[in-house]
Amino acid sequence: MRAVIIGLVLCFGLTLPTAAQEPPASFSKAKKFLADLHEEIGHLETIYCGCPYVRTTTAGGDVDREACNLKARSNETRSDRVEWEHVVPASWFGQTRACWILKDKAYPACTKSNGKSLGGRKCCEKVNHWFDLAHNDPNNLFPSSGEVNGDRSNHPYGTVLGEDRDYGQCNFEMGGTGNNKTAEPPEGKVRGILARAMLYMSQVYGANVKLDLKTVMNWHTENPPEAWEITRAKLIAERTGLRNGWILGRE
Repeated sequence: MRAVIIGLVLCFGLTLPTAAQEPPASFSKAKKFLADLHEEIGHLETIYCGCPYVRTTTAGGDVDREACNLKARSNETRSDRVEWEHVVPASWFGQTRACWILKDKAYPACTKSNGKSLGGRKCCEKVNHWFDLAHNDPNNLFPSSGEVNGDRSNHPYGTVLGEDRDYGQCNFEMGGTGNNKTAEPPEGKVRGILARAMLYMSQVYGANVKLDLKTVMNWHTENPPEAWEITRAKLIAERTGLRNGWILGRE
Protein backbone atom coordinates (compact mmCIF):
# COMPACT_ATOMS: atom_id res chain seq x y z
CA MET A 1 0.00 0.00 0.00
CA ARG A 2 2.79 2.43 0.87
CA ALA A 3 4.38 1.88 -2.55
CA VAL A 4 1.10 2.95 -4.15
CA ILE A 5 1.03 6.11 -2.05
CA ILE A 6 4.61 6.92 -3.03
CA GLY A 7 3.59 6.59 -6.67
CA LEU A 8 0.76 9.05 -6.12
CA VAL A 9 3.17 11.42 -4.41
CA LEU A 10 5.43 11.39 -7.45
CA CYS A 11 2.51 11.89 -9.86
CA PHE A 12 0.52 14.52 -7.99
CA GLY A 13 2.90 16.09 -5.49
CA LEU A 14 0.99 14.81 -2.47
CA THR A 15 2.40 14.87 1.04
CA LEU A 16 4.04 11.55 1.87
CA PRO A 17 2.42 9.93 4.93
CA THR A 18 4.64 9.43 7.94
CA ALA A 19 5.21 6.02 9.48
CA ALA A 20 2.42 6.73 11.97
CA GLN A 21 -0.06 7.58 9.20
CA GLU A 22 -1.88 4.81 7.38
CA PRO A 23 -4.86 5.03 5.01
CA PRO A 24 -7.77 2.70 5.86
CA ALA A 25 -6.94 -0.82 4.74
CA SER A 26 -10.55 -1.74 3.93
CA PHE A 27 -13.94 -0.15 3.36
CA SER A 28 -15.15 -1.35 6.75
CA LYS A 29 -12.15 0.29 8.42
CA ALA A 30 -12.76 3.51 6.47
CA LYS A 31 -16.37 3.60 7.68
CA LYS A 32 -15.32 2.91 11.27
CA PHE A 33 -12.64 5.62 11.03
CA LEU A 34 -15.17 8.18 9.79
CA ALA A 35 -17.87 7.15 12.25
CA ASP A 36 -15.37 7.78 15.06
CA LEU A 37 -14.20 11.05 13.50
CA HIS A 38 -17.69 12.48 12.95
CA GLU A 39 -18.59 11.61 16.52
CA GLU A 40 -15.36 13.25 17.74
CA ILE A 41 -16.05 16.54 15.96
CA GLY A 42 -19.74 16.48 16.82
CA HIS A 43 -21.02 16.48 13.25
CA LEU A 44 -23.58 13.66 13.07
CA GLU A 45 -25.58 14.84 10.07
CA THR A 46 -26.39 13.24 6.72
CA ILE A 47 -24.88 14.81 3.62
CA TYR A 48 -27.88 15.34 1.32
CA CYS A 49 -30.78 15.88 3.69
CA GLY A 50 -29.04 17.40 6.72
CA CYS A 51 -30.67 14.89 9.06
CA PRO A 52 -29.22 14.34 12.53
CA TYR A 53 -28.41 10.75 13.40
CA VAL A 54 -27.41 8.70 16.42
CA ARG A 55 -24.56 6.26 16.09
CA THR A 56 -25.73 2.77 17.06
CA THR A 57 -23.20 0.39 15.49
CA THR A 58 -19.50 0.23 14.60
CA ALA A 59 -19.98 2.44 11.58
CA GLY A 60 -23.72 3.06 11.27
CA GLY A 61 -26.58 4.73 13.02
CA ASP A 62 -30.25 5.66 13.08
CA VAL A 63 -31.40 8.72 11.14
CA ASP A 64 -33.78 11.06 12.98
CA ARG A 65 -36.10 11.51 10.03
CA GLU A 66 -38.69 13.50 11.95
CA ALA A 67 -36.11 16.18 12.78
CA CYS A 68 -35.50 16.88 9.08
CA ASN A 69 -38.87 15.86 7.65
CA LEU A 70 -37.31 13.07 5.62
CA LYS A 71 -39.78 10.51 4.28
CA ALA A 72 -39.01 7.13 2.83
CA ARG A 73 -39.68 6.82 -0.88
CA SER A 74 -40.29 3.07 -0.63
CA ASN A 75 -37.91 1.52 1.91
CA GLU A 76 -38.56 2.57 5.52
CA THR A 77 -35.79 0.41 6.98
CA ARG A 78 -33.06 1.64 4.67
CA SER A 79 -34.25 5.25 4.94
CA ASP A 80 -33.69 5.04 8.70
CA ARG A 81 -30.17 3.66 8.32
CA VAL A 82 -26.89 5.59 8.03
CA GLU A 83 -24.72 4.48 5.11
CA TRP A 84 -21.44 5.94 3.80
CA GLU A 85 -21.81 7.54 0.39
CA HIS A 86 -19.03 7.63 -2.20
CA VAL A 87 -19.34 11.12 -3.70
CA VAL A 88 -17.35 9.80 -6.67
CA PRO A 89 -18.67 6.22 -7.06
CA ALA A 90 -16.26 3.31 -7.22
CA SER A 91 -17.28 2.42 -10.77
CA TRP A 92 -16.16 5.84 -12.03
CA PHE A 93 -12.53 5.19 -11.13
CA GLY A 94 -12.62 1.40 -11.44
CA GLN A 95 -14.50 0.38 -14.55
CA THR A 96 -11.63 1.21 -16.93
CA ARG A 97 -9.16 -0.98 -15.02
CA ALA A 98 -8.29 -4.54 -15.98
CA CYS A 99 -9.38 -5.93 -12.62
CA TRP A 100 -12.89 -4.57 -13.23
CA ILE A 101 -13.17 -5.66 -16.87
CA LEU A 102 -11.26 -8.94 -17.02
CA LYS A 103 -11.75 -10.16 -13.45
CA ASP A 104 -10.87 -13.85 -13.13
CA LYS A 105 -9.71 -14.02 -16.76
CA ALA A 106 -6.59 -12.11 -15.73
CA TYR A 107 -6.62 -12.55 -11.96
CA PRO A 108 -6.91 -16.08 -10.55
CA ALA A 109 -7.49 -14.55 -7.10
CA CYS A 110 -10.83 -13.27 -8.43
CA THR A 111 -12.22 -16.79 -8.82
CA LYS A 112 -14.33 -17.94 -5.88
CA SER A 113 -14.08 -21.42 -4.41
CA ASN A 114 -17.28 -22.40 -6.23
CA GLY A 115 -15.72 -21.45 -9.55
CA LYS A 116 -17.70 -18.26 -10.04
CA SER A 117 -16.08 -14.89 -10.71
CA LEU A 118 -15.95 -12.03 -8.24
CA GLY A 119 -17.64 -8.85 -9.49
CA GLY A 120 -15.51 -6.06 -10.90
CA ARG A 121 -15.57 -4.02 -7.70
CA LYS A 122 -14.85 -7.04 -5.48
CA CYS A 123 -12.05 -8.18 -7.77
CA CYS A 124 -10.40 -4.75 -7.81
CA GLU A 125 -10.65 -4.51 -4.02
CA LYS A 126 -8.83 -7.83 -3.81
CA VAL A 127 -6.02 -7.34 -6.33
CA ASN A 128 -5.55 -3.64 -7.10
CA HIS A 129 -4.02 -1.48 -4.37
CA TRP A 130 -4.57 1.75 -6.33
CA PHE A 131 -8.29 1.02 -6.54
CA ASP A 132 -8.35 0.02 -2.88
CA LEU A 133 -6.75 3.31 -1.82
CA ALA A 134 -9.27 5.34 -3.83
CA HIS A 135 -12.22 3.21 -2.75
CA ASN A 136 -11.42 3.59 0.95
CA ASP A 137 -10.30 7.24 0.89
CA PRO A 138 -12.19 9.05 3.70
CA ASN A 139 -12.12 12.33 1.76
CA ASN A 140 -14.69 10.84 -0.64
CA LEU A 141 -17.07 9.38 1.95
CA PHE A 142 -19.95 11.04 3.80
CA PRO A 143 -22.89 9.77 5.89
CA SER A 144 -26.23 9.51 4.10
CA SER A 145 -29.68 8.11 4.62
CA GLY A 146 -29.40 4.62 3.18
CA GLU A 147 -32.31 4.90 0.79
CA VAL A 148 -31.06 8.18 -0.66
CA ASN A 149 -27.59 6.65 -0.98
CA GLY A 150 -29.03 3.63 -2.77
CA ASP A 151 -31.17 5.72 -5.12
CA ARG A 152 -28.26 7.96 -6.05
CA SER A 153 -26.18 4.81 -6.70
CA ASN A 154 -23.53 5.71 -9.31
CA HIS A 155 -25.61 8.29 -11.18
CA PRO A 156 -24.00 11.68 -11.94
CA TYR A 157 -24.99 14.96 -10.36
CA GLY A 158 -26.86 17.47 -12.43
CA THR A 159 -30.17 19.29 -12.82
CA VAL A 160 -33.53 17.55 -12.57
CA LEU A 161 -36.52 19.31 -14.10
CA GLY A 162 -39.31 19.90 -11.62
CA GLU A 163 -39.20 19.77 -7.85
CA ASP A 164 -40.66 16.37 -7.02
CA ARG A 165 -40.31 15.65 -3.33
CA ASP A 166 -39.90 11.87 -3.21
CA TYR A 167 -38.12 12.21 0.14
CA GLY A 168 -40.42 14.57 1.99
CA GLN A 169 -38.79 17.93 2.70
CA CYS A 170 -35.32 16.72 1.70
CA ASN A 171 -34.33 18.83 -1.30
CA PHE A 172 -32.79 15.95 -3.25
CA GLU A 173 -34.23 14.77 -6.57
CA MET A 174 -33.64 11.88 -8.92
CA GLY A 175 -34.61 12.26 -12.57
CA GLY A 176 -34.48 10.13 -15.69
CA THR A 177 -34.88 6.40 -16.15
CA GLY A 178 -32.74 3.29 -16.21
CA ASN A 179 -29.03 3.99 -16.58
CA ASN A 180 -29.66 7.60 -17.58
CA LYS A 181 -30.68 8.95 -14.21
CA THR A 182 -29.41 12.20 -12.69
CA ALA A 183 -29.14 13.15 -9.03
CA GLU A 184 -29.72 16.77 -8.06
CA PRO A 185 -28.28 17.65 -4.64
CA PRO A 186 -29.58 20.62 -2.59
CA GLU A 187 -28.27 24.05 -3.48
CA GLY A 188 -25.83 25.75 -1.11
CA LYS A 189 -23.30 24.22 1.26
CA VAL A 190 -23.93 20.61 0.25
CA ARG A 191 -22.79 21.34 -3.30
CA GLY A 192 -19.59 22.87 -1.98
CA ILE A 193 -18.82 19.72 0.02
CA LEU A 194 -19.50 17.51 -2.99
CA ALA A 195 -17.42 19.72 -5.29
CA ARG A 196 -14.34 19.58 -3.06
CA ALA A 197 -14.57 15.79 -2.88
CA MET A 198 -14.90 15.60 -6.68
CA LEU A 199 -11.99 17.98 -7.28
CA TYR A 200 -9.83 15.95 -4.89
CA MET A 201 -10.71 12.61 -6.50
CA SER A 202 -10.08 14.04 -9.97
CA GLN A 203 -6.71 15.50 -8.99
CA VAL A 204 -5.40 12.60 -6.93
CA TYR A 205 -6.83 9.56 -8.73
CA GLY A 206 -7.65 10.94 -12.16
CA ALA A 207 -11.34 10.12 -11.65
CA ASN A 208 -13.91 11.29 -14.19
CA VAL A 209 -16.44 13.17 -12.03
CA LYS A 210 -19.02 13.34 -14.86
CA LEU A 211 -19.81 17.00 -14.30
CA ASP A 212 -18.28 19.89 -16.20
CA LEU A 213 -15.38 21.58 -14.43
CA LYS A 214 -16.96 25.03 -14.54
CA THR A 215 -19.98 23.79 -12.59
CA VAL A 216 -17.81 21.95 -10.06
CA MET A 217 -15.63 25.03 -9.53
CA ASN A 218 -18.71 27.24 -9.12
CA TRP A 219 -20.09 24.90 -6.47
CA HIS A 220 -16.73 25.03 -4.70
CA THR A 221 -16.16 28.80 -4.78
CA GLU A 222 -19.76 29.81 -4.07
CA ASN A 223 -20.02 27.52 -1.03
CA PRO A 224 -16.76 27.67 0.98
CA PRO A 225 -16.07 25.02 3.63
CA GLU A 226 -17.55 25.40 7.08
CA ALA A 227 -15.55 24.84 10.26
CA TRP A 228 -16.56 21.18 10.66
CA GLU A 229 -15.48 20.34 7.09
CA ILE A 230 -12.09 21.94 7.65
CA THR A 231 -11.61 20.13 10.96
CA ARG A 232 -12.63 16.84 9.37
CA ALA A 233 -10.15 17.32 6.50
CA LYS A 234 -7.35 18.23 8.91
CA LEU A 235 -7.90 15.11 11.02
CA ILE A 236 -8.08 12.88 7.94
CA ALA A 237 -4.79 14.35 6.71
CA GLU A 238 -3.10 14.05 10.10
CA ARG A 239 -4.16 10.45 10.66
CA THR A 240 -4.04 8.95 7.16
CA GLY A 241 -1.74 11.21 5.14
CA LEU A 242 -4.54 11.76 2.61
CA ARG A 243 -4.79 15.55 2.32
CA ASN A 244 -7.52 17.43 0.46
CA GLY A 245 -5.83 20.64 -0.65
CA TRP A 246 -9.13 22.00 -1.98
CA ILE A 247 -10.15 22.38 1.66
CA LEU A 248 -6.81 22.86 3.43
CA GLY A 249 -4.98 24.84 0.74
CA ARG A 250 -1.51 24.30 -0.65
CA GLU A 251 1.25 23.45 1.79
